[in-house]
Amino acid sequence: MKVKGDLVKSLNRKTVVVGLALAAVFVVIGNFVFSYALETLDVQAERLGLSGENVLEAPFPEYTIPGFDSIWGSVLLGIASLFLIFTVTIVVANLLKKKGQDS
Repeated sequence: MKVKGDLVKSLNRKTVVVGLALAAVFVVIGNFVFSYALETLDVQAERLGLSGENVLEAPFPEYTIPGFDSIWGSVLLGIASLFLIFTVTIVVANLLKKKGQDS
């Protein structure tokens, strides 16, 4: 039975690595394709003649972070966000798994 368990762990690791690589490819492609077609809500509101006031100050005005204005900065932030979300998901899954085993 140990062989089967090792095979499952190996398969799971490969699946995670392939999934992360595929997600990273989508991040890169998405940044290059959609960065030129960026149409924000404020642009659409102006086209419709709508105006409004900010209720809260935006943490990142105009959807940019200073120093990351280029396409490569967006790719870097996308990859960093991918790994941040993956890490948080793994931590939460492990916590839930431990909680389920304690019950």
